[in-house]
Amino acid sequence: MPVSFSSSMFNEHQQSALNDVLHNISLIKNEKRLQKNWLKLIIDSGNQISEMIENSLDIFKMEENTYLFNPSPCNLTDIFQKLSNDLNIPIKQKNISLQMFIDNQPMLSDHAFWVSGEFRLLQNLFANLLKNAIEASPEHELVRVFLNHQKDMSLIRIHNKGIVPEVLRNRFFDRYATHGKKSGTGLGTYSAKLITKTHKGNIRFETDENSGTTLFVTLPYCSEPEIDKNISEDHYALEKRDFSLQGKILIAEDNPINQQVINGLLEDHELSLDFVENGQKAVQATESSTYDLILMDMEMPVMDGTQAIHMIRKQYSYEQLPIIALTAHELTLSDLNKDTNVVNGIISKPIQPNHFFKILKQYVTVKPVQLKQAKVEPEPAVSSSDVLNLDRALKQLMGKKHLLENIMQSFKKEHFNSPDAIKKLIENEQFQTAQRKIHTIKGLAGTIGATMLHHTAQELENAIKDRMIPKLNQLISSFRQTLDPVIETIEKTLPGQPKESEDQSLSMKLEQQLSQLENNLHRLYLLLLESDSEANDACEDCYPALSYLTQNTDDQIVLDQLKQHMKNYLFDEAAQTLKTLTQKLGLELQTH
Repeated sequence: MPVSFSSSMFNEHQQSALNDVLHNISLIKNEKRLQKNWLKLIIDSGNQISEMIENSLDIFKMEENTYLFNPSPCNLTDIFQKLSNDLNIPIKQKNISLQMFIDNQPMLSDHAFWVSGEFRLLQNLFANLLKNAIEASPEHELVRVFLNHQKDMSLIRIHNKGIVPEVLRNRFFDRYATHGKKSGTGLGTYSAKLITKTHKGNIRFETDENSGTTLFVTLPYCSEPEIDKNISEDHYALEKRDFSLQGKILIAEDNPINQQVINGLLEDHELSLDFVENGQKAVQATESSTYDLILMDMEMPVMDGTQAIHMIRKQYSYEQLPIIALTAHELTLSDLNKDTNVVNGIISKPIQPNHFFKILKQYVTVKPVQLKQAKVEPEPAVSSSDVLNLDRALKQLMGKKHLLENIMQSFKKEHFNSPDAIKKLIENEQFQTAQRKIHTIKGLAGTIGATMLHHTAQELENAIKDRMIPKLNQLISSFRQTLDPVIETIEKTLPGQPKESEDQSLSMKLEQQLSQLENNLHRLYLLLLESDSEANDACEDCYPALSYLTQNTDDQIVLDQLKQHMKNYLFDEAAQTLKTLTQKLGLELQTH
């Protein structure tokens, strides 16, 4: 009986990573110096083990035809650009030249090649194939990657000058098929075959002594998402300031960082801007003030954009008051105007300046001014990388370095601990709140040029939306592994960042408060029942974690009520509000 893939999950690579964890723990027990570096090595090794195990489980599910496949548009350029950096050491060791092409043109970082699939799986697929090609290639030779679209399928070819041994050719994609590699498991090409099959694609190879070896992978074609079309249009063209906008605009946007972005893009214009954080307040604002234009986020707490727009349309017609939808989803006007025209246009997140101003100029007064180019500030000291594309982020913010720095600082403060918060929400079945949080991060990742984070957030959002419970732990782990380098890069990029910043202390403090929250809530509840004045101090211990969990959700209102009751020493009312809040958050409150 053949051995299943799962029974051989723990190979020598996983054993080596586990040994690294144990070794570094033993060092920390005896030494104090360099503890921070050892802890980072432990985290990296632990993440590596977790990723290996999860990948092994994925392959096992694919073998059993139980894998839950959830495709979305994926840009292979992002994958291959990152892999070229990750494999830089073996490339240099063999003095190999890696060349990559899209439709026979050299691949550049701003190019795109879209396929339908799961980003994480495709990353694993091509990591295996490209690494194998580099290892098989003779020294001082070329390894080439060609990406071409063919009707409804996409063809990816990976070529090297090495040849597949004859003994291996008939079983190249079989489990445990390996030859001449000391550390080879024979699972790389086998997993590649399963991943390709899961994507409804195909994989094959050709090899001979004259031309070497070429791997052919076909994957389903995917058209470029509308959001990314706007990005590519704007990428190298900053808005020329030959005009000034005048008028009064209402912006309904619950996320403070997105408010920052909009305010920063419009700060040089003669505009009056009113910001509100939910649809209910947007409706109230239109009842008390007159506006030339409304920018309406479609996903907000208390009342979402769709509800707010329909209520506003009872007072103002489509022609009287234009409303522009703000969304990180791939929506069209026909999606929003199914029965009648209610939305005048769409601005996709992350916001692209040229498209943004093109829409705004249709609905507010445009005053001609002397032609000038928007001031482009010097780029940050740390250059762009596969983690943060700062060049792209600056262009999206019209070269405003101060705005980018403020946004990155806010992103770091608000989202450093988001994997733990999202995991807690999912454990408590608060799926809608978790989805809203990851949706926000996805949009912001695009704004700051964190492409890989944008992709992993997209996959996690889709899985939460579709309640794909078995995949969530794995996707949260992938999300964490792409978020952490972004936070680290932001810390290195921002000017004047101390080695042990207040934010790091805040991170540790909040993490501790989240882990102790239920115990602290129990203590607070008992003190409230006894009308003990110490309840105020106990409530202060709970506020940071509760504020983080309720951020940008309807539950913020309940937390505000709790704070008000505590301020007025209404302990009985506070106890009832606390019970309501914990139920909404899915937290367990011991009431005795």
